[in-house]
Amino acid sequence: MPLLETYRHYFDIDPDYFPAVNEAVITKNPDMWKKFFPHETFIKLVKNTVDVLSRKQKLCLWVEGAYGTGKSHAVLTLKKLLDANEADTHEYFQRYNMDNDLYNRFQSVKNSGRILTVHRYGSATIRGDHNLVFAVQESVEKALADAGIENKGGNALKDATVAWLSDKDNRNYFNGLITGTYSDLFGGDTVDAVIEKLNTFSGDALTKVMDNIFKVADERQIKALSLSVDGLCNWIREVIRANGLKAIMFIWDEFTEYFYNNARNLTGFQELCEISETEPFYFILVTHVTQGLFHERDQDFIKLNGRFVSPHSLISLPENIAFQLMGAAMEKNDDPEVAADWETVLSDLGDRTKDSRKVVKAVARISDKEMVDILPIHPYAALLLKHISSAFDSNQRSMFDFIKNDRGDEIKGFQWFIDNYGPDDDNPLLTVDMLWEFFYDKGKEYLAHDIRSILDYYNRAGNQRLDSDQKRVLKTILLLQAISQYAGDSVELFIPNEKNINNAFEGTDMEGSASRCADQLVRDKILFSKSLGSGKFQYAAYNNEGEVDVKPFEDQIDKKSTSAFITEELSDKTRIVDAIMLGGALKLRYELKYVSASDFDSTIKQLRNTEEKYENKIVAVVCFAKDDAESVLIGKKIRDALATGTYNMIFVDASRTPFGADGYGTYRHDMALSMSQQGKDNTLANQYASNAKDSLKKWKSRITAGEFIVHTAEKPDGERATTLDALYLLLAEINKKKFPQCLEGTYTVIANMYTPSSMKQGVECGCNQKTAGTFLSGSPATKLENALKGAWQVERYWEVDPYLPISKIKRYVDGIINDGFTNGSGRVSIKSIFDALKVAPYGFMPCNLSAFVMGFILKEYIDGTFSWSDGLTNDVLSVNKLKEMVDEVIRLEITPNARYKDKYIVAMTPEEKAFNEITSVAFGIPLNMCTSVPNTRERIRSKMKEYSFPIWTLKSILATESLKTDAAILAEMIDCFCGIANSNNMGTAKSDSDIAMTIGKLANANHDAAEDLKVLLCKEKCTLGMTEYLKTFDNGALVSLSEEIGDGGQYINVLRKKFDADAANWVWNVDTAQQKIREVILEYTIIAESNKVISKNVSFEATIQDWCSKCNYIRISYAAAKNYLDDLGPFLTLLHTVKKSGTLLDSQKQTFLDLLQTSRDAFRAFYNNQVNLFKRVCGYYLDGLSDEEIREVFAAMPAGSFTYEKADYFNTVEAKVKAYKEGLKSAQLKEIWRNKAGTETPRAWSKKNKMPILCMVPDGEVSRAKAAFAAVNRPKADEAAIDKALEYFSEARFFDLLSDEKALDKAFRDGIIKSYAVMLTDIHEVKDYLDSHVTADPYDWFGLPEIDKKLRQMAEAKYNQGGCDKALAKIDEMDVADVKKYLKDLIKDNMIVGMEIIKGNQGEAI
Repeated sequence: MPLLETYRHYFDIDPDYFPAVNEAVITKNPDMWKKFFPHETFIKLVKNTVDVLSRKQKLCLWVEGAYGTGKSHAVLTLKKLLDANEADTHEYFQRYNMDNDLYNRFQSVKNSGRILTVHRYGSATIRGDHNLVFAVQESVEKALADAGIENKGGNALKDATVAWLSDKDNRNYFNGLITGTYSDLFGGDTVDAVIEKLNTFSGDALTKVMDNIFKVADERQIKALSLSVDGLCNWIREVIRANGLKAIMFIWDEFTEYFYNNARNLTGFQELCEISETEPFYFILVTHVTQGLFHERDQDFIKLNGRFVSPHSLISLPENIAFQLMGAAMEKNDDPEVAADWETVLSDLGDRTKDSRKVVKAVARISDKEMVDILPIHPYAALLLKHISSAFDSNQRSMFDFIKNDRGDEIKGFQWFIDNYGPDDDNPLLTVDMLWEFFYDKGKEYLAHDIRSILDYYNRAGNQRLDSDQKRVLKTILLLQAISQYAGDSVELFIPNEKNINNAFEGTDMEGSASRCADQLVRDKILFSKSLGSGKFQYAAYNNEGEVDVKPFEDQIDKKSTSAFITEELSDKTRIVDAIMLGGALKLRYELKYVSASDFDSTIKQLRNTEEKYENKIVAVVCFAKDDAESVLIGKKIRDALATGTYNMIFVDASRTPFGADGYGTYRHDMALSMSQQGKDNTLANQYASNAKDSLKKWKSRITAGEFIVHTAEKPDGERATTLDALYLLLAEINKKKFPQCLEGTYTVIANMYTPSSMKQGVECGCNQKTAGTFLSGSPATKLENALKGAWQVERYWEVDPYLPISKIKRYVDGIINDGFTNGSGRVSIKSIFDALKVAPYGFMPCNLSAFVMGFILKEYIDGTFSWSDGLTNDVLSVNKLKEMVDEVIRLEITPNARYKDKYIVAMTPEEKAFNEITSVAFGIPLNMCTSVPNTRERIRSKMKEYSFPIWTLKSILATESLKTDAAILAEMIDCFCGIANSNNMGTAKSDSDIAMTIGKLANANHDAAEDLKVLLCKEKCTLGMTEYLKTFDNGALVSLSEEIGDGGQYINVLRKKFDADAANWVWNVDTAQQKIREVILEYTIIAESNKVISKNVSFEATIQDWCSKCNYIRISYAAAKNYLDDLGPFLTLLHTVKKSGTLLDSQKQTFLDLLQTSRDAFRAFYNNQVNLFKRVCGYYLDGLSDEEIREVFAAMPAGSFTYEKADYFNTVEAKVKAYKEGLKSAQLKEIWRNKAGTETPRAWSKKNKMPILCMVPDGEVSRAKAAFAAVNRPKADEAAIDKALEYFSEARFFDLLSDEKALDKAFRDGIIKSYAVMLTDIHEVKDYLDSHVTADPYDWFGLPEIDKKLRQMAEAKYNQGGCDKALAKIDEMDVADVKKYLKDLIKDNMIVGMEIIKGNQGEAI
């Protein structure tokens, strides 16, 4: 038969295999104690027990040990030995060859009297003396009953409580408490239900019921329902005496949690321990190792520890027992063929591991069979497995858990191994490296610090691209190094040397190569070879912790406040403060602020200054402490704050679980190491930082499991919450006291009711009384319809059952709405309703449940008889609109919005309804927009704007219109509509509502009025009405003026613009409208009078613009002439103002008209002859000019001079006079030039002759000539330049040469061609060449570098074309002496020729 694929086919893990002894295991396996091997530490415990029972030591016993060492099994065995008969006891001693003398002493002390053994497992629920007293008493009672002893001592507390509650008077009193004030605490139970639970519950469930009773008893001072530690001590004494007991041995297993939870409250327990001095009552405590459980200078612990035998009984698990337990866990397959195959496999595995088994056997005193029985676990891995468990601070990583745990890939323990590996694999053994994932990857947060610091090295080294074999070897070396160091390097097998590394991989695919792989890691600087002396060495990880001075960094960390620690992000992205996380309703209700001693005062002061933000919240200040000193300070600060009476907040003191010296020390060291590596080795820095954060994470876990004190104004000394759940209950109670009728305290609903996820749906469900979507619940206990039982689907439920909580809310809200309808103009805002509900006693919060309840209580307002409004839009109130309104107003609590506009529920009377209806018909406004007086009024106003003229003008045409309703009635209704638009139009103090009701009554009495008004209320009819009105106003003055100026009847449009330009026409009553009409009459009069002076106009605007245009032709400055204007002054003053502003103000119109009428002729005379006034005003500047010349200067003055400032005007006059005079000289100069040169300008002469005229000027006159030529060239030259030019031209002699061709050519040759004249002999050719190749005008050629450049190019071209031959011929004609002389003369002034000669000589030398 072929071998099976995985080990699971050969064996399974015994389902009854226990990873740890606990209460359930003890109950299920009553004889398991007989299999316990009495190792040395157990025998010591037995001896101590004999000494205590014989009163040689009047002390209690303390058993401690690491997780997985068998402490629980040991004390269970001790209990069974104490309970066993003599034969069973003797058999146990004989089976394990225990000392006979010890047996005799042990049996003797048992025979001397009845010993009652009590066994209690677990202490996590013991949070204070009440719990402690009850737990001890209940356990003793149970032990008596189990032993068949009828307790002749006093009643236990539980029985006393049942008896007290059973009394009729007590029952009624207590029932009133637990169904009233404490109903939440007891979940609605009655006294009968409580008694039933006391009689039937046990363990934690019973403790919980008693806890609740203790709470009530404490607060109500019911002495009969409590028992002090002193009372318990007396009860124990009575039990011992009354029942003739020699002793009570109280074994309390898993007692570690008690110390965690009661570290500051050990007095009661200490008193219980002190009984052993006088009475034979002894505790045998079983805890994890006490090192680190208490601070070494903790005085309470020192005092308590004095009541126990010293040293404590330290239980450790012998290697052979560990191997036996591992082997026992493997339950072999019973199938004969499989069993036979397994023997073959086992034989092969045995052959593979001979050397390693031999080494382990020699060191650990384990038989070969015991090691074979645990295969395929490698012997080295098995031994390490036993020892590594003791390095953990948690029982989640014990040897037993590794074997038993079956969480597959998540954990990768032994069960995972047998599912994934088999005998045919290259590596058929579970080797040391396979422990890595279970004990490090998934358990490093529980590792002892010194071990973890070594194992962390793997993550740094692993970044160096190791292959799989190197990773296996590295993991093995690190595990061995860590455990060896943890064991003080006392176990030879754990030292990671060459021999042990090879043995650790014996029988695997790496047999013989493991040490070579390790050597390679050394060469790669991943490991180093550490000398052990005597030529021995071990492989070791680089760990430079000791080489780094971290003191400066530790000092820096010491400066961090506790608040910085509690808000520091941990590896799982949480923080310390997240230890206290609220959910559901509490999360919404409470505003949590997290503080330490350093920011306590500033935080609570800020909260006090902003307490209005938390109107329907409860502010809870959660306090944390780094150490006991801070914790004490926090307590004092809380008491001081509450004593002032000014802080409306509660305080949750979590400082009773401080970080602690050990935790802080570890954090401090690791974080300092991290800081020291920043920028050097960031991977290492991150690893150390992660380790440090794990210390914080452990603190967070301790806080979560610890206790809290809640301080309130009512209970300034605080109330203890022994668990996080107890804290939540306390917070719920505080909430219920502040908001006694809050929804969360009234109804039990699903958790998502306290989120704002579906509030619109909630309103709809409440209105329709149908749950759906988010509001559905599958549990009857949390169904909304059950919560509202008695009101759900019940008409007028608030009258049927007025005492229902929902009925109370309904009546309260209806009261708010009715008050709004009565006193708030017939409306009430949704916001005002929610604002009333969000404060006490209801305390509505922004969540789904609040939306649902609001929908339910407001559903009566969506029956079609109510509308909604936002001040602009109105419509019938529907479910859809209500859910939008409620959702919006509740969301304001989450995200305030300054632009939010109130939404209202609006009610209507019959008169208002009639008012809305007639308004809708008459004005053509949709009825759904006419739902309240204020909104309808706004619609009327908007509509009136379309009519241009006030609707009261319609009364002027009522007599001529064909109407069904009496004209007087319609006139009254028109006046009322004017009044509703503007109550001032009514001339009385009537309110809008009064006017609307009047209209409504008239409408109800005159059914045709709506249609008649519909015909009248339009733009055309209002215009007709105003036209008729104007015919009679002021004897028809406006109509007459219109005819006079011939505007074609446009006056009505002018008047309409007057109404449009100012306030809306609905504002105008008759008096204010007449004022506007008079304004138009005044404007038309101005038009008529102006038409007699200026051109004819038919509009006021055109008339004013015409006056402004007229002013443009007044060339005298008003500012300069105002003292010369005589009688015309006032009119020109106003005209100047009009010109500058471009308009005639209303306040100026009448004055303008009056002045125009009196100054019309004078203005006409002035306007037509302005020169006379110009001469008077500007005489100084005009001196010396003739009248004709003055007229020419005046004509040159710019248009618009009328508005010039005085100084500007005179400057302009002066400039005009000067320009006039300069213009005369400039003309003279230009005339002289034309006569002498025959061209308009020097520039023109140069262009004509293709040469610069400056060539014709002697060198000494160039500067003067250039200035003179510029004066002629410029269109306008200044007077000084003209004078200088005239002077020069009168003296100049070059004019005579301008007509001499030879003189012109000579001047061009000498002034322009210069030295190039030898080659450039054709003057005209040169001029043409320059004219076509130079961009500058010929006038500018003089002295221009570009000219010389162009002439050089032209000369070179000529030279190359034949000039060179001429030069050579010339040289040939010269004798040598003449040539030398010529060259010598030439190089004196010609550097280029000289350089060429020097260059030639050097060439010869080279």
